[in-house]
Amino acid sequence: MRPNVIFLLCNIAGISLLFVLWLAGGNTAGFFLLLFLVVMALLRWRIPDWNVTVVLDIIACIAVSTLWGSGSYALALPLFAAMYFGIYWAVFAGLYLFFNFDPLLAAVLALAALSGIFLGFWERERRDSLKSRDASAGRYYELESLQSDLTAALEQVERMTTVAERTRIARDIHDNAGHEIVAAYMSFQTVRSMLGPESPETLELYDAALERLDNGANRIREAVHNLSAVTVLGVEALQELCRRFPGPQVTLHVYGDTTKIPVYVWTMLESCLNESLTNVARHARRASRVTVDLDATPHLVRLCVENDGVAGAGKRPMGSGLRNLRHRAAAIGGNLSVDAKETTFRVICVIPIREEEILHGN
Repeated sequence: MRPNVIFLLCNIAGISLLFVLWLAGGNTAGFFLLLFLVVMALLRWRIPDWNVTVVLDIIACIAVSTLWGSGSYALALPLFAAMYFGIYWAVFAGLYLFFNFDPLLAAVLALAALSGIFLGFWERERRDSLKSRDASAGRYYELESLQSDLTAALEQVERMTTVAERTRIARDIHDNAGHEIVAAYMSFQTVRSMLGPESPETLELYDAALERLDNGANRIREAVHNLSAVTVLGVEALQELCRRFPGPQVTLHVYGDTTKIPVYVWTMLESCLNESLTNVARHARRASRVTVDLDATPHLVRLCVENDGVAGAGKRPMGSGLRNLRHRAAAIGGNLSVDAKETTFRVICVIPIREEEILHGN
């Protein structure tokens, strides 16, 4: 049984015993004291911030004890409640015994105070245990969410790396081998007009070779087309996110050379922009503008997403999604921060580019 339930049962038992005492030989003052104690107990139950009102109960019990002889025993109830709520200075109510000493009354008050202290410590220990358990559960679910995000990010990086490599291969074939083969084909066509009709067999072999070269060029063009990525990458992916955002218009500014940004950094930037725009849609309902700045330098990349809907966004400056992104950014040596001011709300992600990545490209 929980301590707060025991506290409630003890109060009900105490009120019941006082009611029996009142029936045995009470007066009007005793009735109103019982009514007052019941009302105050109900108020404290509904409004926990009013726990200090047990002092009023103590004063009322001492005042009524002069009119109702058994009223002094009612002092045990507010004293018990005061100790339970941690209002330990209320123990000075025991000074009443110096003026009206009664061994039985002293034993009742001492038992009530000790019981209240014991139940109070038990209740606070239980609440601390619940808070600790909730905090541990929150950290556990946050770690699970982070693990899920990291797994999804790893799959996204692998997918984007594959797409980027296919794009690079297609570009190399198109820009190098493809151009050379097309140039050779055009040269052969020119030479064909220069050959005379003296050797029909030679012309037939030449035309067959030219046809095979034409078929090879067509197959290379088809292969390049099949290797080309359908999924948008890099700046195009950020532009697509901004274009599809259902809220206020998003303005994207790109500064610097973005061709040397590694694939895994693009993945992080895309996730950061997506989460920032999601937060704008959920929390910044009064936002009228969203500005996205992507600044690429030879050694770092900085993404800043800013909106003017601070009234909604400022309530939760760092949700679980942004916290997970902060962990992901830290894992690759970067940093993600939130800057909430009176007129703007910013999410800033800064990711360094290692020197070996600058030398070898993507």
